[in-house]
Amino acid sequence: MVIPLLRPILSRISRKTSLQVILACLVLQIPATVGLTGYLSYRNGQKAVDSLANQLTDEIGDHVEQKLKDYLTIPQLVTRLNADKVQAGMLDLNNLSQVQHHLWQQFQQFNDFQFKNPTFITIATETGNSVGIGYRPADRLVVDICDRSHGKKVEVWRLNDWGDRVQIRQVFANYDPRQQPWYRAALSAGKLVWVDPSVSVGEDDLLLSVDRPLYNRQGKLLGVTNAALSLVDISKFLQKLEIGQTGQAFIMESNGALVGTSTSEKIFFGSPVRSQRINALKSENSLTRQTASYLHKKFNDFKNISRPISAQFKASEDGQIQFVKVRPFRDHQGLNWLVAIVIPEQDFMGKIHENTRNTILLCLAALSIAVAVAIAASRWISRPILQLGAATKALTKNDWQYPITIERADELGMLALSFQQMRDELGRSRLLLEEYASGLEQKNEQLRTLEVELRQQLNLFLHAVSHDLRNPVIGTSIVLNHLNAQPGESIAVPRSVLHRMIDSNHRQLELINSLMDTHAAEIWGITLHCQSIALGELVEAAIADLQPLIEREEALLENLIPNDLPRLNVDPLQIARVYQNLIANALKHNPPGVTLKLNAQPVSGWMNCSVSDNGVGISPEQCEKLFNPYFRGNQRPKSVGLGLGLYLCQQIVQAHGGSISVESQLGQGTTFCFTLPIDRLTT
Repeated sequence: MVIPLLRPILSRISRKTSLQVILACLVLQIPATVGLTGYLSYRNGQKAVDSLANQLTDEIGDHVEQKLKDYLTIPQLVTRLNADKVQAGMLDLNNLSQVQHHLWQQFQQFNDFQFKNPTFITIATETGNSVGIGYRPADRLVVDICDRSHGKKVEVWRLNDWGDRVQIRQVFANYDPRQQPWYRAALSAGKLVWVDPSVSVGEDDLLLSVDRPLYNRQGKLLGVTNAALSLVDISKFLQKLEIGQTGQAFIMESNGALVGTSTSEKIFFGSPVRSQRINALKSENSLTRQTASYLHKKFNDFKNISRPISAQFKASEDGQIQFVKVRPFRDHQGLNWLVAIVIPEQDFMGKIHENTRNTILLCLAALSIAVAVAIAASRWISRPILQLGAATKALTKNDWQYPITIERADELGMLALSFQQMRDELGRSRLLLEEYASGLEQKNEQLRTLEVELRQQLNLFLHAVSHDLRNPVIGTSIVLNHLNAQPGESIAVPRSVLHRMIDSNHRQLELINSLMDTHAAEIWGITLHCQSIALGELVEAAIADLQPLIEREEALLENLIPNDLPRLNVDPLQIARVYQNLIANALKHNPPGVTLKLNAQPVSGWMNCSVSDNGVGISPEQCEKLFNPYFRGNQRPKSVGLGLGLYLCQQIVQAHGGSISVESQLGQGTTFCFTLPIDRLTT
């Protein structure tokens, strides 16, 4: 249909457009193609850069995270071992020589496990004594001794290869380990805890320690054990990473204080008495500061970063795009760090820009050659065609002598005639084929639609039969099993039970007939046999079949429907099905002991009916799908129902001109509301 409509338009355009213009348009396609190729090449390069940046930051992040885990695991292990040994009575804290020998052996032991970072292992007692062994950044292995019997001072001794004190190096007066922040923090926590970093005594180093109180077997506090790590070594590790050409990595706490950085920037300044941490937001390094500012602005606070994120931002100072990867690093002892890796886009794009420039130059060269060839070819083609066109115009003016000077061995004239005949013939054939194919496709589509509809109707009918017959059969089965459990050869059956079973079987037959009507209703609509009836009478008959099921589930059914309500004009059997399905669903999808309430009140010529329970409730997502066929809830899937009950309830209520809805919240029960018409003749 489209081609016949466009043919006149294309014909008019071709008559008004010269051959030179058409050839020029064809030539212009060459630079357009070259430009598009270059653009796609650049875009693909950018995508490759994004992928490479994510892979590199993920790889570096994994490496940093594993290194931190290894680095922080050993001091926790040392602290636990010391606490266990003291509690077991295997270490006398009053014997400082024994404590020194134990710590020296422990330090040597963990050096074997590559615990080579400058660190201190310290044990301090409630009496004010302390012994600490570790490395000084500018010295060999030393021991710090604070013996209260010799005064309030700490002596720093150099140790030989056997752990003996050989030379005193420094003495610090007025030192009490019990007043140190790490000692007080361990006592306050009462368990293994990380203490905020602090500057080491007499050294230009920031130490992070993990501490734990020491108790004897009777639970008496004896002191605190401490294992300290140098954060400077974390910066040294980060500085060894290859993060692109100019990329950086830094670690900060949730308050922004730097823990380590791959730059040469110090992470603190001051003395052990008065020291101050460097905040990433005020870092001297421009890239660190801008990255921290971007993250703080995007998430309002560093504490809001709870999962790994990847992002890009434009640096405010040089305008370059930066790739940033942030990963939280936490443990159960209160450690809450953020590992940030930032790489400038220029580290990746340099080679791509160079390749792009080369591509552009090659494209321009190819374009120049292609344009020259295209112009020459266009002239070679257009000259004889223009001459034939001029000869055709001359014929219209009855000029039979117009000279034609085509001295080439081609068949332009024969080609034009043959092409026109071939095009006309092909056009007619194509139109006939399109019409024939269109007719076949329409018929096939009609057949497929009809087949789908028939299958849906058949499946819906079969599932409805299975669903509606299950509830009364279950009730009858419960009664029969109860009777079968009675002893003796003869069983006394109460007449009321027999009547109930007869009524149940009668209703099953009626349900079969009704389901046949329902199947027909999917095609021609639901057939109702309405009559005037009291709602209370209808409800009592509806719940009679479900009484065994209600008793089995230990449920409480409160029928709050008043007896003086106006009579309804409804199909009793269909409305009984609605109540049975709603009550059965409430019993199936709630735990035993649920309370059900039935209520109704007249409003503006309609009876507003409700079935409520105090069960587990339904999520909003499931409420939207409850009335879809085959949908099953997952609160308590106790049956093999096929999800047709509520769908049939909706169809029955709507056939009476009413509506049905559900209101529910998880943990607060569920209420189904529906409206039924009041019998106006008896009102």
